[in-house]
Amino acid sequence: MKTFSVVTSVSMILTLTAAVLSIVGIAITGVYPGIFVLSLVSLIPIASKFFSKRIISKPNNFQKKYLTTFTIINLLLILVVLWMTFVIVHDRVLQDCC
Repeated sequence: MKTFSVVTSVSMILTLTAAVLSIVGIAITGVYPGIFVLSLVSLIPIASKFFSKRIISKPNNFQKKYLTTFTIINLLLILVVLWMTFVIVHDRVLQDCC
């Protein structure tokens, strides 16, 4: 449970920060499709935290399976957000791509 909480919190902070900074970036560089994806992706850690509170009354085996699955999803989400942030920065801000 502790690993899930830490990974989900890091994922939530990272995705929400990237989404907010991307929305701010609209004023500087214009609309970019990655902004919409980051906004939607930021809902995943929020939903996983919400549903983890709802499954407290379920059996331990079910909780463990759920928490393991969403810990892995949130770890992958951190990698995706870091990659998207890198691509957006190089494509829109530094404009050194292609």
